[in-house]
Amino acid sequence: MKTVKNLAFGFLFLGVLFSCKEKDPHAHHKMDAGKASGASLYEFHDMLTDQDGKKMMLHQMEGKYIVLSMFYATCTAICPRIAAEMSRLEKGLSDAQRKNTRFALISFDPQRDNPANLTKFKNKMKLSDAFTLLTGEENTVREIAAALGVNYKKLDDGEYSHSSIFTLLSPTGEIIAQHTGLSMDIAAFREKIRP
Repeated sequence: MKTVKNLAFGFLFLGVLFSCKEKDPHAHHKMDAGKASGASLYEFHDMLTDQDGKKMMLHQMEGKYIVLSMFYATCTAICPRIAAEMSRLEKGLSDAQRKNTRFALISFDPQRDNPANLTKFKNKMKLSDAFTLLTGEENTVREIAAALGVNYKKLDDGEYSHSSIFTLLSPTGEIIAQHTGLSMDIAAFREKIRP
């Protein structure tokens, strides 16, 4: 009898535990990599700052394809490779595709990545005018990262551990392709960009 009571209490406890579990606040942002999501990143209306110090929202990029990744400007390992891969994609596009495509790098280091440091990184990497480098409030950046599936963590030394994900947004801000890793599948992205 005691065992039955203990079992009943155990199931009751588990039921309460799972029913009280807080829902993932970013669940509606979770998207299948490489598939159109139906959700638009342009639904974020938080303000970001670009390398020229201009305030903008993501939806202001609407109307063109956007190749997007996340980085931080003082990174000396993965982030320069991310920028170089995006630049390689830009050079691999036709003239018509290039006119219809923008590139964006969003920093997850708002403390250090002010417009001057973003400009310094852009110049160092010799990125074209098609590139916009952005920074924003920590909460804004974290929400965008969650929507893109990018994981990052600030380390004790001030550097960041982070994933490398390239995302292609449609002209209306939907995710239509993603690539995880440092060597982007240029052909897969290029075939989805309509001139």
